[in-house]
Amino acid sequence: MVRLRPGQPGYKPGCILFVDDEPEVRAIARLALESSGYTMIEAEDGAKALEIFEKRGAEIGLVVTDVLMPNLDGLGLSARLHKLDPALPILLLSGHVLEEDLWAEGNARMRYLMKPYRIQELQDVIVDLIGPAPAGQDRAAS
Repeated sequence: MVRLRPGQPGYKPGCILFVDDEPEVRAIARLALESSGYTMIEAEDGAKALEIFEKRGAEIGLVVTDVLMPNLDGLGLSARLHKLDPALPILLLSGHVLEEDLWAEGNARMRYLMKPYRIQELQDVIVDLIGPAPAGQDRAAS
């Protein structure tokens, strides 16, 4: 998979696929991320996220996923996404401590954030993985 670059048709800077089975969590994330200037696509489980990524992966710059979800959990989703695009940054969210060898697999682009987290912590990790949202971006066009 070739990720779109600035200037290419369909390029959306700071586009994040956020995967969580709780609608409230996705709604809070959307408020936090879009107010920071990112674009967010949401999915309610890993199976739906994989479907979205297969169609729109070139415009997605980061996947943020809960670990425990029905259908396809975050670790399974991460493994499949890593096969499709080894350079894709992935942020795992979990209320349980994860053994590093379960999620790292030598992928420096994969990070882990323990729940409950503060919105500022989420934003800080996202900035660390993909940089700040583009300043002055006309989001009405997206």
